[in-house]
Amino acid sequence: MRKINLLLSTLLGFLFSPVHAESLVTVFYSDKPSVTLENVPTLESLVVNNPALQGKIWWQGAAIAKPDANRLQQQKQQQLLARLTSLSTLLRQEGESSLAATVENVHAQLAELKVVGRLFVPLDPDMIQLDPVLDRRLLGEYQVYVTPEPSNVRLLGALAPHGKRNFLPGKDVSYYLSEVQPLDGAEHDIAWIITPQGESQRVPIAYWNRLHNEMTPGSLLFLGFAASALPEDFKDINEQIISLLTHRIPD
Repeated sequence: MRKINLLLSTLLGFLFSPVHAESLVTVFYSDKPSVTLENVPTLESLVVNNPALQGKIWWQGAAIAKPDANRLQQQKQQQLLARLTSLSTLLRQEGESSLAATVENVHAQLAELKVVGRLFVPLDPDMIQLDPVLDRRLLGEYQVYVTPEPSNVRLLGALAPHGKRNFLPGKDVSYYLSEVQPLDGAEHDIAWIITPQGESQRVPIAYWNRLHNEMTPGSLLFLGFAASALPEDFKDINEQIISLLTHRIPD
């Protein structure tokens, strides 16, 4: 009996020790060293009146993730890059050197992105306080990423030149696309907006279906591959890219 009691005491002590009972949250900043917070029980307690997240926080672009999900998403990024390499090799074998160059261009852009296994939950303190349903208990290890609010948007995909552009209020997607050249094999009817929160929005861009769609600072505009330019085994490559882009850290 004494051995059983000792075993139970040891087990209970293990289960309820701080390592297991508390959450551990590491906050990563773009301009200063990270901070690790212990015993943060809920999402609300993390973002409301927490000294580590005070000041002018750009909540729309903030992201929270778990380390295991980060590793999984980064594996998916590498799998996508490998698939694009296979696509480029196949196209060159078929004599489609110009289209292969487009694929390689997109590959290089995606390789530069920082992606995390973000949880698609709002972090804005006002939203969480107004709607308690948005709060959640924090158990285990988390990582939070915060960046200053940018004054630009990013253009990515089968277009040149890619990269950041100044955000201009009132300008729609067609304005930004008018300043770039579609590459060989680019989609001509549809583009995608990826918001800082990780939401994706399908945007018609052809002259016959165009609508006024504006971006917000920190958004990304993705121009994918035309379905007609892709071999049968790669028809879903745009969807795979969009999924990856929803997990990026806005910059």
